[in-house]
Amino acid sequence: MTTNVMTTKEHPIGTELLTRSSSTCATKLPQRSPAQRSPAERLSAALDALLASLEEVRSAASPDAVLERAPRALAASAVFERVMLSPISGSLWALGAVHGPDGQHDASAPVEIALASPLVEAEVVRRRLPALVSDARHEDRVARYLVDHLQFDDYVVAPVTAGSAVIALLHADHPTSGLPLTTVHRDLLRMFADGVGLSYEKAMLLERIERQRRCVLDTCEAAALSVARAEASAPTPLRPPTLHPTSLLPKPIRIGSVSSAQSEAPSRRESRLATLTSREREVLALLASGATNAQLADRLTVAESTVKSHVKHILHKLSASNRAAAISYYLRETRAVERSRR
Repeated sequence: MTTNVMTTKEHPIGTELLTRSSSTCATKLPQRSPAQRSPAERLSAALDALLASLEEVRSAASPDAVLERAPRALAASAVFERVMLSPISGSLWALGAVHGPDGQHDASAPVEIALASPLVEAEVVRRRLPALVSDARHEDRVARYLVDHLQFDDYVVAPVTAGSAVIALLHADHPTSGLPLTTVHRDLLRMFADGVGLSYEKAMLLERIERQRRCVLDTCEAAALSVARAEASAPTPLRPPTLHPTSLLPKPIRIGSVSSAQSEAPSRRESRLATLTSREREVLALLASGATNAQLADRLTVAESTVKSHVKHILHKLSASNRAAAISYYLRETRAVERSRR
């Protein structure tokens, strides 16, 4: 099995992953100046600083804040002297601000570069892999703006991926330290870029959840307001005129049909509620207030299975197909009784 490596004849650009034991990073090392540290000590210190930077990025409150905070946090960690995060939009790469330990230096004007082959960054985006570029001034596949205006010579670049898309590129270098960039620096940058991508996805999900929560609340409030307005604007039913008994004497047949219909209708309505036991009436009233089975069980100090049994009997006695129909019937008849008492 062969490993694909981006190379040129004179200036190779390695993309293979660093393979090493993680035990090197876990060793507690004495505090010494960077020049006095061994490679293992420098790697351990760099990992500690990089993880601290990722922790700061994770605390960002929004996706935009994640991308804004990432280059500043990495530059402040001193793992690299300069860091640049550049957004990717389609096939365009928009160069961002260059950040250093003492602040940031913005480009004089927004610059967009097309991500086309054989550009190094185009290959990084296409393969989702980081790259180490050595002697960029003599590398034909390097964007000249990086060399001529930003003074990049040796640098590492890694993609920031969210979901299945590359949303940005991270560039970093050591222009004045005198320490050469190696594959270790490339893989450290990739680790940081992967963490930034995960933080960006997390912030996006939290924003989406918050939007959905607000949408549900707005919908519930609108529904409640609509119901309140409908009840307030509902016309008061007209009461039948009071007839003197003598006026009905010439129409004996109609007396029976009309009076019986008027007298039996309320009785039929009331008889359906009258068939409920006192406990079933209590359960129905709580259902109408919006209580769940668990809340009903807690209120009545019974098991949820008992509540379900009560609800089943209520639906059967009221000839209701579901809870909503039973609640609607209960509310309608309760309002009718209240109006009749006025």
